[in-house]
Amino acid sequence: MQISEELVNQVVADVLSTLSRQGQVTQATGSGMTQVRNSSSVILSEKVITADLLAEKAKGQTVIGVTAGAILTPSAKDYLREHKVEIQRATAAASTKAKQGGTWRAIVLSRAGVVEQALTNIEQQTGASWSQELAGSLDEAIQGAVSSLCRADAAGVVLFVSAAEKAACLANRNQKICAAAIQDVNHLRTVVSQMSPNLVCINPEQKSFIELRNLMKAFVSAGTPHPEV
Repeated sequence: MQISEELVNQVVADVLSTLSRQGQVTQATGSGMTQVRNSSSVILSEKVITADLLAEKAKGQTVIGVTAGAILTPSAKDYLREHKVEIQRATAAASTKAKQGGTWRAIVLSRAGVVEQALTNIEQQTGASWSQELAGSLDEAIQGAVSSLCRADAAGVVLFVSAAEKAACLANRNQKICAAAIQDVNHLRTVVSQMSPNLVCINPEQKSFIELRNLMKAFVSAGTPHPEV
């Protein structure tokens, strides 16, 4: 599929405009979008990426760009695996990444709407770059978290799931994972000081937007985890 440079520039401009309205763009973000544009000919600005959307707009592509906070549905991830398509996310500038220790990842199995609000707010407050994905099952969520940390493509992972204790227990079967089920901010700080987990599991069902935001903020503020595993 042939796409003109003018069309690519227009798509990038639309994506930047969308992110700016959502409060997710800093002055540094432009360089991240430029990197995405240089490596992919299709950039999707939608906040939720589905298999149908990929089939419609990314057919025949091997690399596509998405915004930093875009959510990949389970069907979208199946499409990517089946068609061997690589995702390139728009990220903050390298200086911001260095300050915050890299990209952080949220995997959501429960209360996606509240979690999304908290993620948007925490990005605005800290400048940390977050990716967010929906999981279709507990096993899929754990597998995604473990895989991301083993590949070292995330500074730390937050898993939002009702069975937080079970998720942490299963994830800890991998030698590279140091996971903990977290109750509140004070509990998180204690756990961080004792074991520096790279995966925290949170049950968001009984927590408010402010509680979730503060938990993520505390996790980022602790810096890149260096678990003793």
